[in-house]
Amino acid sequence: MNIHQSAAPAERIDLNLFRVFVAVAETGSTSAAARQLHLTQSAVSHALGRLRSQLGDPLFVKQGRNLVLTPHGRAMMPRVQQALSVLGQCRVQPGPFDPTTAGLEFHLGFRDILEAMLLPPLMAHLDTLGAGLRFTSARVRGSELEERLKSGELDLVVDMELPVGEAISSTAFRAEPLVVLVGPAHPAFENGTLDEAQYVASEHVLVTLEPRERAFVDQRMLGVGRRREVRLHCHTYFAAASVVADTQLLLTMPATYAGRLAELLGLHLLPLPFECEPLPVRLYWRRANSEEPSIRWLIDTVSGLGRALG
Repeated sequence: MNIHQSAAPAERIDLNLFRVFVAVAETGSTSAAARQLHLTQSAVSHALGRLRSQLGDPLFVKQGRNLVLTPHGRAMMPRVQQALSVLGQCRVQPGPFDPTTAGLEFHLGFRDILEAMLLPPLMAHLDTLGAGLRFTSARVRGSELEERLKSGELDLVVDMELPVGEAISSTAFRAEPLVVLVGPAHPAFENGTLDEAQYVASEHVLVTLEPRERAFVDQRMLGVGRRREVRLHCHTYFAAASVVADTQLLLTMPATYAGRLAELLGLHLLPLPFECEPLPVRLYWRRANSEEPSIRWLIDTVSGLGRALG
């Protein structure tokens, strides 16, 4: 008997259709799902149509510009995600991951300062191992972190301490103290000292953060940050430090990268003139990938580099 003739339609569902289902549910549209899966939009729409027909439910309904799950779709979503995760683990090869022979590409997410801190020692470490691994780095906003990990777009994200859902795992990376960069035009450059009154009276350049992140940083500055006169907001710490080099503006930023910018641009690095807790930085990854040897190697390697930064 031909097995394909004897099986009921529901028993012959292509598992790839469920990958499409999850991608549409996570992104909210067939076009975004197509980009995530590297398919055409018509292929995604066709696959979704086949799954709808075989399961006897529309699975999604239009709500504004987005597709949202039907009650049946919501009920099956966690089971589908769990099933795909279990099946994905079948690809894991036994034994330790060998970076010298694996031809993998990892996708990392950072904000600009953490990218500049971590990528140089990471690539230098790979050179010493003789590893042929490839990496792609992407800038990630805190509000995007969870979705970009869940979608599989990123393997690992390095960012400040942020609230995440159960689908995301994290571990401490390092605690980064804040310092002040001053340029030759500011009196503190020659004096080598800066008290709280001078800090508040000076004008400042700040790197743009999301409101939740700004509040998180300000809490550690004991409210002093809210009293600053901010003359300029910009997107990167290199641009902000370059402004400090030519003006009397001050820049408050994490110490590790500040030291490199100070040396590069001829700035002085001073301690904050008030108590301030270090910023906790964490590594984030998709929980379902926690036992994947290559991801475990990546987490352990990046964690070690964080400790080595001092």
